[in-house]
Amino acid sequence: MDGSEANILKELSFQLAVTRAMLKTVELDQILYIILSGITHGDGLNFNRAVLFLAWDRRNELRVSRTAGPANGEEAHRIWESIKAEKLNLESLFDRYTQSSSEPQFLTNRLIGFSLKLDEVKPLESLNAMQFELRSIIAHCVSTGKPFYINGVEVNYRDWVTGEDVAFKNFACVPIFLHDEVFGVILTDNFYNSRIIHSDELRGLSGVANLASIALERALLYRRLKEMAQVDGLTGVFNRRYYERHLHDEFMRSKRLERALAMIVFDIDFFKKCNDTYGHECGDKVLRQFAQLLKTNTREEDMVARYGGEEFVVLLTGETSSKDALRAGEKIRSIVESTAFADFQPGQITVSAGVGVVQPEEDFEQLFARADKALYEAKRSGRNCVRLFES
Repeated sequence: MDGSEANILKELSFQLAVTRAMLKTVELDQILYIILSGITHGDGLNFNRAVLFLAWDRRNELRVSRTAGPANGEEAHRIWESIKAEKLNLESLFDRYTQSSSEPQFLTNRLIGFSLKLDEVKPLESLNAMQFELRSIIAHCVSTGKPFYINGVEVNYRDWVTGEDVAFKNFACVPIFLHDEVFGVILTDNFYNSRIIHSDELRGLSGVANLASIALERALLYRRLKEMAQVDGLTGVFNRRYYERHLHDEFMRSKRLERALAMIVFDIDFFKKCNDTYGHECGDKVLRQFAQLLKTNTREEDMVARYGGEEFVVLLTGETSSKDALRAGEKIRSIVESTAFADFQPGQITVSAGVGVVQPEEDFEQLFARADKALYEAKRSGRNCVRLFES
């Protein structure tokens, strides 16, 4: 067997191992772990690091979903020595997902602020430069829809949250397609050992991207089925159970990013009177219309949920100041006041709202309590108004 045949056999064995591992799960995070572990393991594609950018929850925006590999030279040495000592082959590494899922992802944390709007991407005029910016490289891969690699130059990213720099060198980019549209990008590099990337390695990376596309489509379908149990059946927004679980995740994210988190709690004024006078069918129409109004008039990254009865919450997950949150609440209150709900005239259905904000150094568990107290103040002030919690 010559070298070429041996390489083809190794590539087929690798793809078979990845396929088998992916077929065992429909959990998104485990699929991402398998993809990146295969790219970075010595029995796989043997890259130093790999980063997976996906437009998953926010379909029009790429963000870092998971990474594999070290964030610095010291960590690189520790990882490689550990794999060597434990003699972990590819299948063994795939089986370690449960253990690895709880380990800190230092590289992910350093890239957490990255985002790229898919409708704003454009290709680079030239790939012949001494240095590139990470957003430009990922945008080029998305806009061209083609894999590419560059040796000998650096790609840099400065995290605006931490102020830290991350550099990639001897790197390759491969797009991931879903329904003929770019859904994600795999970025790999050999920053630590400076190994040169060859053109035939793009074939292996593209193969992984194709497998990833199939697996991610399965995971997407599975997540949609799960979300059916997380959505309020009447209004179509998230239910309280999902809200509470999602809120904890946002607490952790905001702590990590060291930024404030804001919430608005809305209550439809005199809703019981509406139900008693006009019947529950009319009340249900009002609830559905108000829920859709909230979804239409909040940002894509914000979360809308029905907390219970006629009470709804909006979690403002982007960086939002007290003034911004108050402005967002007032905007919705004003729209509600000028909207004809069900069989009512504009102005007959109004809402009261309370705004709560917690800073990174404060207790995030106080967020809902603050918004709720502000809502009570809005009701005490005559309803159809918005109040900000002030200690």
